[in-house]
Amino acid sequence: MALNLNFLRIVAVSACGLLIGAVSTCEAQIVRAPLTDGFARTSSISMSVDEMLGIRKERSLDAPIVGPGYPSLWIAEVQFKPIRLRRLELPDPKTGEVRKELVRYMVYRMIRRDYTELAGEERAELEKKLADPELDPSNALDPELLMPLQMPRFLLETTEKDGTVVHGYPDEVSVAIQNAVFQREMGRKGADLKLLNSIEAISEISDPIPAKDPDALLKAVYGVAVWRNVDPRADFLTVTMSGFSNAYRITGSPGQRVVEEKVIVQKFARPGDQYLQEEMELRFVDEEDIDADKKVDVRYPVWRYRAKRAQLEIPEMDTVLRNARRESSAVPEN
Repeated sequence: MALNLNFLRIVAVSACGLLIGAVSTCEAQIVRAPLTDGFARTSSISMSVDEMLGIRKERSLDAPIVGPGYPSLWIAEVQFKPIRLRRLELPDPKTGEVRKELVRYMVYRMIRRDYTELAGEERAELEKKLADPELDPSNALDPELLMPLQMPRFLLETTEKDGTVVHGYPDEVSVAIQNAVFQREMGRKGADLKLLNSIEAISEISDPIPAKDPDALLKAVYGVAVWRNVDPRADFLTVTMSGFSNAYRITGSPGQRVVEEKVIVQKFARPGDQYLQEEMELRFVDEEDIDADKKVDVRYPVWRYRAKRAQLEIPEMDTVLRNARRESSAVPEN
């Protein structure tokens, strides 16, 4: 593992060092906190200099708008356990009748990180580039008065083998399930720890935790995602985790805008049938060959941009978010 971590650090430092001058879209990614106490996967943090520049970078009319950029941009490392099962006596959401139910849940912990640390020894030069006032669009009309909110959300989707979505299950809030999960997963560690549901986890973003902080795990936020009444016949599951970065991307033309948010995707496979379900049957999908060319195309978990429901038509949006107040070589608007 040490060899892999060192290799990733070298890649991240080299990539960001090259990007400072080129302002490319190549990404740097690095593993951070150690995996302990059953947390089996980490999202790490993944951020390109193009994303860091955000609306500070001049963009042509045919290029996606990427935002919000430094210093408003933030991202968290998310570590999580496998999807687990728990059989509980619970009231039916529709009838209120108490019955035995098989619940699916996933425990996670979130650590906000400083993405400029991806540059390693080139960090000071990167921060200088990002803080260049010549790149900063002024915002005198609507200054930020409050810190942005982090709002974790977990969507579980059952899919076909080819990835076609069959059904989606947003995570639910249930105090009874939450308490049962806490007793199983964290009860032995004492009452000082909190396991938050997706409502309790809504809060202002905190200061980033340095990569070298020896107590990073003690400062993490712990939470649980819960799904009920999931189709027991499903063999393939995808969990999409949103609310762990405020990075966004806008494509399309006026009247046909597509707004995308940066999310974490993890896939699971469950060979078997709907009878006698056990959590040991749920397995992480670590990598995937999407185009069947016998080469790995995706390694999970992965950060992706996902379209979200949004009606976005703001006057002068292209002028402001494309940083067009500077002298520009972009194609002028009609």
